[in-house]
Amino acid sequence: MSDNHLLRRWAPLVVTCAIAVVGSACNRGPATPRTDAERLALGKQIIDRTSAKVGSAQTFSVKTHEVRHVTDSKGQPRQDTFERETIVRRPDRFYTTTTGDRQNETWYDGVGMTVVVHKDKVFGQARMPETLDKTLDAMHERYGVAMPLADFMYSSPAKALISDTTTGGWVGRETIDGQETDHLAFKDKGVNWEVWVATGDQVPKKAIAEFTEDKRLRKVEVVFREWNLAPQIASDRFTPKVPADYEGIAIVQRARVLRNAKAENPAAPTAGSEKK
Repeated sequence: MSDNHLLRRWAPLVVTCAIAVVGSACNRGPATPRTDAERLALGKQIIDRTSAKVGSAQTFSVKTHEVRHVTDSKGQPRQDTFERETIVRRPDRFYTTTTGDRQNETWYDGVGMTVVVHKDKVFGQARMPETLDKTLDAMHERYGVAMPLADFMYSSPAKALISDTTTGGWVGRETIDGQETDHLAFKDKGVNWEVWVATGDQVPKKAIAEFTEDKRLRKVEVVFREWNLAPQIASDRFTPKVPADYEGIAIVQRARVLRNAKAENPAAPTAGSEKK
């Protein structure tokens, strides 16, 4: 049998095997990054995909299990554990309810924010900007309110999560609750954070953040459950419902914000003095 005849006989098999090998490689996904620059680039790509998926949702809901590691006023470490349900309707509505060590509800209706603390039977209200993005900024800058989920509530989560000074990136693949995830770890000023993003639906499954410059809030661990990017929301979900016997209290702004406001306008009212 000639060499040419053997080549003609085996060529289809060789081609078939080659296609199978290439297909198998493709199924493994992108090549494993080997340098810091490649790990950062891949990490940013995954965050961008998650940002596009969650940020483009007109409405979404998600449940989370959260553990906060804090230092109390006496300098003693403490853990607060609670469950949270968050509902968002862009561009100007959100609602959260928290149970466990905290029993709170928060409404934002495009005009103001109402916070109810059920354990103490008190509530506070404050004027807010006209969009969810601006309100999230105001909650952090004016009042020091930080929700671990807040970054994913922005219209572009990637802009809230990644900055020019962010380092780190892709760590590897891990399985959480039977789902394959991309494990990412980043560092930025004042925070080291990790997130596990499902490779299938591109939504976060877990996140951990350590705050290196915060004397009170040291670490937050979040497990995400039941993402719904097209929920049916009742028309009155974002209307505050405050029990009649609850006492109204002021929502106090951060001291540095008040100092700046007084310097710019001595007659400026404090937050919480306005009721919607």
